Amino acid sequence: MLEIRNLTKVYKPKKGVPVTALDGVTLKFPEKGMVFLLGKSGSGKSTLLNLIGGLDVCDGGEIIIKGKSSADFTQSRFDSYRNTYVGFIFQEYNILPEFNVGANIALALELQGKKASDELINEILAEVDLVGHGSRKPNELSGGQLQRVAIARALVKNPEIIMADEPTGALDSKTGKQVFDTLKKLSRDKLVIIVSHDREYAEYYADRIIELADGKVKDDVEFDASVGAGEAALEYDGGTVTLPMGYHLTEADREAINAYMDSLKDKAMIRFAGRGQKFRKTDESQVPAQDPSKFKLIRSKLPMKSAFRIGAGALGHKKFRLVLTIFLSVVAFTLFALVDTFSAYDHIKTCTNSLVDSEINYASFVKSKFIDEYQYWREYGCKLKKEDISSISKKSGVDFKGVYVPDETLEINEYVDPRIFEENDYNIYSTSFSGFADITESELETLGYELSAGRLPTAENELAITSYLVEIFKQGGYAMLENIEAEDGITDQIITGYEKITKDSDMLDKTFRLGNTEFIVVGVIDTKFDLSRYKTLTESTEGDSTADTLINYFLFNELNFAKSYSFHNLAFVSSDTVEAMITSEYPTQSLSYYMCFDSQGSEVWTSLDTSRFGKYDDLDLERVIWLDGKEHTSLGENELVVTADTIYSDAIFKYDENGNVIESDFSQLADCTFGGYFEFADGSFQRLEDFRVVGVIDNTNDTKGETSPSSVYLCDSIYSKLFDEDCVGEYEFAVGIMPEDKSEIKKLVTACYSEADGIRYPMKNSVTYELDTVNKLLEELAKVFLWIGVGFAVFAALMLANFIATSVAYKKREIGILRAIGSRSNDVFRIFFAESFIIAMINFVLAAVAAFAVTSAINSALRTEIGLLITILTFGIRQLLLLLAVSVGVAAVASYIPVKKIASKRPIDAIRDK
Repeated sequence: MLEIRNLTKVYKPKKGVPVTALDGVTLKFPEKGMVFLLGKSGSGKSTLLNLIGGLDVCDGGEIIIKGKSSADFTQSRFDSYRNTYVGFIFQEYNILPEFNVGANIALALELQGKKASDELINEILAEVDLVGHGSRKPNELSGGQLQRVAIARALVKNPEIIMADEPTGALDSKTGKQVFDTLKKLSRDKLVIIVSHDREYAEYYADRIIELADGKVKDDVEFDASVGAGEAALEYDGGTVTLPMGYHLTEADREAINAYMDSLKDKAMIRFAGRGQKFRKTDESQVPAQDPSKFKLIRSKLPMKSAFRIGAGALGHKKFRLVLTIFLSVVAFTLFALVDTFSAYDHIKTCTNSLVDSEINYASFVKSKFIDEYQYWREYGCKLKKEDISSISKKSGVDFKGVYVPDETLEINEYVDPRIFEENDYNIYSTSFSGFADITESELETLGYELSAGRLPTAENELAITSYLVEIFKQGGYAMLENIEAEDGITDQIITGYEKITKDSDMLDKTFRLGNTEFIVVGVIDTKFDLSRYKTLTESTEGDSTADTLINYFLFNELNFAKSYSFHNLAFVSSDTVEAMITSEYPTQSLSYYMCFDSQGSEVWTSLDTSRFGKYDDLDLERVIWLDGKEHTSLGENELVVTADTIYSDAIFKYDENGNVIESDFSQLADCTFGGYFEFADGSFQRLEDFRVVGVIDNTNDTKGETSPSSVYLCDSIYSKLFDEDCVGEYEFAVGIMPEDKSEIKKLVTACYSEADGIRYPMKNSVTYELDTVNKLLEELAKVFLWIGVGFAVFAALMLANFIATSVAYKKREIGILRAIGSRSNDVFRIFFAESFIIAMINFVLAAVAAFAVTSAINSALRTEIGLLITILTFGIRQLLLLLAVSVGVAAVASYIPVKKIASKRPIDAIRDK
């Protein structure tokens, strides 16, 4: 069964001389029987037991187990060897205090992957005379009972070898005899190896006695079964009669003793000495050889239930440290969760949540194109085509309406008392329409709006305004105009007063000149705009703090977006009117910036100022005055045709006393060259020189708008660089109704911000304004906060690892016991992972609650105290799952580091708490 060859063990203390505990010991053990290892303290007997039990590692030699050499055994293989073949019994019992008697016994069986039934446990308890003690705790038992529990634990897995180290050392003689009786009974079927200092018990119970001295085998004897009762059983020597322990004298023995006494020359005292069984020199050749094919190990697997029970039992140790660890870990985990809301910043998600939380009831978007060379999204100069609006409507499920914004001014401030704009730093009232749109009765109903006065427009010059726009006239009145005819015959208008407006219907029949058309108000639409949110902007800002100024700033910008990209500030006209406006647009295209061509080499300074450009095909050739007298069929690279109203030069125009042009001499332009800075559609800037004006369209007295105003016409190649075909469209923005369902809002946001071919359609409202303002900052902070979050997780891991390390130190002996009865380092890890997991779950729950509360508080404060509309922090499923994953991960890491250290220790060192 078991053999050792040239086994050597040398202890090397940090200080002092190395001590040889075993010096080349070679032994063979039988498959069954009771073997005692005797010797004085330091003789090597306990070392030998620990080596053959795999609790310690030898420095030389090998152990042969069922014909299999241990030379290449890892510590894990030794663990499995003990789990499969060995049952250990210790002098100090080494019963786990967390378990009752039955659970202690069952644990050894469970490590083999077997189920420990109550019936089996009761059978084992009966064998050690502990019936009815299964539910009792170890601290309720006597020393002898505890030792019998240890025997039962060793016995339950039916090991082939039982190893006992001084099993009666802490017991009285009566209890000790009971233990040896039990072990003797077991030795009939198993190999029982006992380390003992009691020779008397050894001689009485042993089938074999191996005595060691100075690390070597001093004597090795086995029971001589050939010796029977009678004379041969008695020994006579020097006045001493030696007989076996427990031997009963026969009549023949009495006569023999009397004869021996008579034979003594001196009348010395006769002494009777008890001796054990008769022994002879051990013949190891009789030990049968082993078949290695029968060697099979059972890898242990500690049940999680048991692991959690042991782990939980350690939590009561050092309660203050536990509470401090949990508190600091919760703080770290909470901060980690909060940081993750930044590091996991997602524009679509944040935008969706912000729109939901802010209860924005309108949806609007514009068009933007990505300028690859400069890595930014350009919105200015990009207009929506009808197909753009149709595409987003289809993807989002929202019906959008295009808003047309002409080049002409849509201001209405000339119709109201200007003094109302001077009362406060912020003006909450609109001074112009944000664009034209049509609307129907059914759309009004869908929007939840209603006519508060009049009707919807049907004719070309009819207009419906909103209740929000009426508010400006309620504050400043409507200007009463009177026509005045000047001496030159030109009719002008002067304001004679301001009509008081008290209700929406008072605005009916009022007129507004927008561009070249005079519109009459036929209806007022109540768009349910809540101006009360912005009333604080009408209050004096004197004495405001920096925080108040910042809040007002965000609030004012929120208002501007709310009115500029919604229904609240539109001029509603009939659908035919909008189409007519689009159709009658000037052929030239407008840039988002104003450009000045400055003259070069001319005695008199001349400039060409414009924001509108066209190409040769856009020219009304009948109106072009060609400076060289010849009609051009195209425009060269440096040739320009300009409208007269782009020219600023005292040398070319003569004016009357009223500033009207009375004479012009365009021929002087022929001597001028011009240069200007162009911002092209790809985002690049370039100054082009040596332009020459080759033609002029005289529109100085064009009062009917027959010609595109302030326009410069140039060659096709430059024109194509100025205007991107993707960005040429009919509408400035599109507006619709915000969906109510969150999933539908997310669908809309996704449709608007999805990028295809460098084009996207950013939403325009007060929420997206604030979000777009901080979006880049949040994206950059997300990268920083990612590492901050990792830092908090590491801190939590270190805190937990420190606590687990303390717990490991506290549980070191129990770890050694578990290893001795067959558990592997993985099982030890399970125990402390269970302990860490319990703490981690406490941390997880508390941190999740704390993070949710803090997130809600921060978002609430940002909204109520500062007035922000964006929901920056979002604590949701992602954070919960990540927090859970990090908690479990931290528990695993925190357990692994200290457990790896203790698991690398030899089991015997752990048991001895070294």
